[in-house]
Amino acid sequence: MSDSPIRVAIIGAGIGGLTLSSALRQSVKNGDMKVVVYEAAAEISEIGAGINFWPRSWNIFKDLGLDQSLLQILPKEPDDSTRVVFNIRKGDQDQGINIDDLTMKGGGIRFHRAELQKVLLDNSSGDLFLSHRFVDYEEADDEIRVRFENGYTTTCDLLVGMDGIKSSVRRSFLLKCGMPNSPSLEPVCSGDIAYRGLIPVQSLEKEYPGHRAINGATMYLGKSKLIITYPISRDTFINFVSFDTDILNEGSYYHGPTTTPCSREEIISIFSMWEPEVQALVRCIAKPTKWVIRFLKPMDRYTQGRVILAGDAAHAMTPHLGSGAGRAVEDAYILASLLRDRLSTRAMLPRVAEIFNEICCPAGKRLTERSRLGGQLCQLVAPGFEDVHEGDNSVPREKLLNLVRQFDRELEFVWKESAEEDKRRALDMLRMS
Repeated sequence: MSDSPIRVAIIGAGIGGLTLSSALRQSVKNGDMKVVVYEAAAEISEIGAGINFWPRSWNIFKDLGLDQSLLQILPKEPDDSTRVVFNIRKGDQDQGINIDDLTMKGGGIRFHRAELQKVLLDNSSGDLFLSHRFVDYEEADDEIRVRFENGYTTTCDLLVGMDGIKSSVRRSFLLKCGMPNSPSLEPVCSGDIAYRGLIPVQSLEKEYPGHRAINGATMYLGKSKLIITYPISRDTFINFVSFDTDILNEGSYYHGPTTTPCSREEIISIFSMWEPEVQALVRCIAKPTKWVIRFLKPMDRYTQGRVILAGDAAHAMTPHLGSGAGRAVEDAYILASLLRDRLSTRAMLPRVAEIFNEICCPAGKRLTERSRLGGQLCQLVAPGFEDVHEGDNSVPREKLLNLVRQFDRELEFVWKESAEEDKRRALDMLRMS
């Protein structure tokens, strides 16, 4: 490292931005870096409820020294045992049927979003500036000047845009790269409308004693619809998310509010043909919200000079593999590993950015497509299911089993592969530069 600290500006205090800040805290303590996180909101608050991670993400949290803090908000410590991560049912009929159990080494790790964000905040490095909405940047030979809506300006050596699906950094990045008509400039609709909420376990037990959702994660599949539940907050709440999909809307633009309150009755009407245990879940949802699910058409690159896009700013995807937040954590991990290396001088930052792009851009593209296919499978709109309709109880069991097996294959990478391989490749590339 050079004598003066490398100045890293992170735009966005979401899961990705705070993970990157946490991953660089030792470099900040050593005086090698100065890290500042800029957040547009006036306070740190996470909309939503549950958030899912898989074993490869948990291994990153452990490597970053966050595991002990995170264990305070988990019912038990994750381990390498093989266990059920979802009981999968076909639920869009009067009497639902079990299809199969999806098992995985290490299982799923599920948090309440606000609890996770607090742990990351408590372990972050450097400074956090709220009410700083990014407007634009200018890159010169020796630094980057960043401008915010409140009139504040600053300079940095590396600018990292982790400001989400509606990223202002991405817009500025694409315009400066001469791509004002890029299909990645704005997110597009996936066709999914999600309904989210929390269900108090006590309420569900009273409504439907012994409900399977209390003791484990469940996926209820149906034509163009899907429900996912799992316990969070030390098993005191059930996280509920459902999807109602019109694939004809996929790829369209939407500029209205993406998150709005909704009534419980609206969700009840959508799942009126579904099995009784689904009806019980819906009746117990507290304060549901309605989300327009969008995604980002894949970008050709995530970096230019000393400007980097990461997390949802680079590869916002549908949530159907439960891996969007995990991919943001991996982006942060790979970038932090490069920046912490002794070869990462100020002069090497463009090369660091290029290596990040070579490693993370293909991975982001692959996961975006996998997530899309996962949704098609679980909502019975994948090829081969054109003739299936809601309430159809005549779908052959073997056909449903094959669908679950295909979904399982799409998800295998989350426990059979590790981010360590990408980290090793990235550091090898840096050392060969």
